[in-house]
Amino acid sequence: MTTTPRAAANASASAPAEPPKRRAGRPADIAGHEASVNRYLAAYIMGVANRLANGASNHYRTHYGLGMSEWRAMMALGARKESMVREVAEMADLDQAAASKSVRLLEARGLVTVEQTQRRGRAAIVRLTPVGVETHKSMRAAAGRRQKRLVSAFTDEEIETLWSLLRRVEAQVPIMNAD
Repeated sequence: MTTTPRAAANASASAPAEPPKRRAGRPADIAGHEASVNRYLAAYIMGVANRLANGASNHYRTHYGLGMSEWRAMMALGARKESMVREVAEMADLDQAAASKSVRLLEARGLVTVEQTQRRGRAAIVRLTPVGVETHKSMRAAAGRRQKRLVSAFTDEEIETLWSLLRRVEAQVPIMNAD
């Protein structure tokens, strides 16, 4: 279907203007670890986490048609035979609304079944379908391969140290956020 210039002008006049697309130009002039904002450890960790999340999101969207919230929900669901949506939220470190939305999307894709309970109020029991089990296995293997690439520059001892340090940073979060 072709659009005449007049029709295009009329459509653009009534439609809200789209923000300009971000160009994939040259890299920034300064390395992330040298940026002044990243002299704050929390900002630096968030920046690294954002870059990791963007790469993972691109990977899982490309290969599975699922975003990071759905990936986290699938990983949580694969750890148990069945879970309530609230438990999925807790295990996946998602808020309740994001977990519910992810479960609905997974259900629409045929990866999970959702059973409304009668005895537990509005609670819903979520289970992986056979296709969901296979998808979970594949996603878990992909996550393992991605993690191996991430830590390939480290020794086993350094990886254990990194995990230990990250757990200690996590333990400090409530203290940092106390004010």
